[in-house]
Amino acid sequence: MQGFTGGKHPGSIGGRNTDSLNAFISFCRQEDAKDGVLSGISFGIKDNIAVKGERLTCASRYLANYVAPYDATVVSRLRAEGAVIAGKTNLDEFACGSSGENSAFGPTLNPLFPGKVPGGSSSGSGAAVASGIVDAAFGSDTGGSARCPAAFCNLAALKPTYGRISRHGLVDMSMSLETPAPIVPEGRTELLASVMDAVSGPDEHDQTTFGHSRTQCVKRLNDFEFQGADIAVPSNLLTLCSREVADAFSLSLSRLEKAGSRIHRFEFRNASMLLPAYYLIMYSEFSSAMQRFDGLKYGTRQGDSSSQEIALSSRSAFGREVRRRILLGTYITSLEGRSEWYARAQNARAEIREEMEGILSQHDMVVCPTMPVAPYSFGEKLADPLLMYATDVLTVTPNLCGVPAGCIPIGPGISIQFIGRKERDEEVLSAMHLFRGLS
Repeated sequence: MQGFTGGKHPGSIGGRNTDSLNAFISFCRQEDAKDGVLSGISFGIKDNIAVKGERLTCASRYLANYVAPYDATVVSRLRAEGAVIAGKTNLDEFACGSSGENSAFGPTLNPLFPGKVPGGSSSGSGAAVASGIVDAAFGSDTGGSARCPAAFCNLAALKPTYGRISRHGLVDMSMSLETPAPIVPEGRTELLASVMDAVSGPDEHDQTTFGHSRTQCVKRLNDFEFQGADIAVPSNLLTLCSREVADAFSLSLSRLEKAGSRIHRFEFRNASMLLPAYYLIMYSEFSSAMQRFDGLKYGTRQGDSSSQEIALSSRSAFGREVRRRILLGTYITSLEGRSEWYARAQNARAEIREEMEGILSQHDMVVCPTMPVAPYSFGEKLADPLLMYATDVLTVTPNLCGVPAGCIPIGPGISIQFIGRKERDEEVLSAMHLFRGLS
């Protein structure tokens, strides 16, 4: 929507009610927007990304009243180009989840598929864009957290090369895996290109951006050529997909072949290590990051005794999935477990990265479905964490390898994922853009 107006509305944006989706946790006070390439474009910002003067809750009761003292770099760069920050979107608490069911402020609903989850952890960002409440949104992507809701809500999203977008102002779940990621409607890949060009590039506040240039996505939006392109497809990962996802993806491969692409099927040698390596690293980094939430600097102090008692008391505000991940990460990185689990996971990550780099050195792109299943019913996987974690199997590889990955719909709640070489975000986005025009 264009020209968002208004202040602290309790449940509407531009006159449209959002309570039925629970896509937003709060709405932002509005200021006069600057002129720029994003002038008048409204954005939802995942509520683990700082917006100055607004609450930064991470969808947790623990931070329910915390107010961000500054803008995240992505937010300040959006503002500099005239974007309107409409509100803070809902998410799985501290980004812990893949369905949008784990927020302390209640689950986000899927505006396209009633009764089905919207995907997570950037659930509110996906739902807000899919419903047309905002033009675009930012989520964060640790192992698919932006691409999952994009897939389940028929949207386009891009997880950039690690370091291409600043993480300054992001309350991250895993420092070596996570990056801010933009989400737009399926038919607005041009907008996705403009957003990437606006927010990418070096940032003095984030050393991971050093050596990375700003993207030129708009300039190169039509550069990729499917005619003669070498496309690699991991056959053994496709066996993990549901029939409806596999069928939709098969039709997409036919479109690529008809456009002149050469499809090369291969067996991903390290496929069995993807989820174990990802989760062991993520748990470890998450438990380390959560040490700051000890009831002393953040949150509401729940006692006057020792620091340990205050921390234990205040952490009772965390939800079940957050506590589970802290406990698992603490165990993995303990003196007894560190060498056996965390180091082995890092070694596995290095092998996965080496294999992926080898595949991409011989092919223009790797292509696979984004999610192995279509949107599923609320509660279907919530009681079994292993079932939930398994849905990340196709999205974690780009995060482990730090390479760009973008997705675009190919069926109801189903999308195709383009994975490219490091620093080749422009190629990935161009492939997404041009794929839409293939018959």
